[in-house]
Amino acid sequence: MGIFSGIEVLFFMLGALSTLFVFGLVWGKKAYAMRWPTVVLAGLGIALILFTVGWFASSILEGEPQAAVMGLLCFGLPVLLIFGLLRILIKKEVTVQQIKQQEV
Repeated sequence: MGIFSGIEVLFFMLGALSTLFVFGLVWGKKAYAMRWPTVVLAGLGIALILFTVGWFASSILEGEPQAAVMGLLCFGLPVLLIFGLLRILIKKEVTVQQIKQQEV
């Protein structure tokens, strides 16, 4: 066993991912002037991604590949739906902002 076992790498990866996602969320809020429902939906998607990655990695480390795949299906597919909805909401908000800027 080396310096880092699988669980230390998992926690490091989750910490790095959560930091990147939070910075991305703050940047997206400033760049696209997202309203609070969009920010809440993005936060929910980010939390679900982190949960899915943690579930998958811990299941693999415990030697349960079937649980890992089922976790990806049960938790990963809603992430895709959430981010699809998020994309639609952001495009709609950007379009509304562009129309308001053209009126002024």
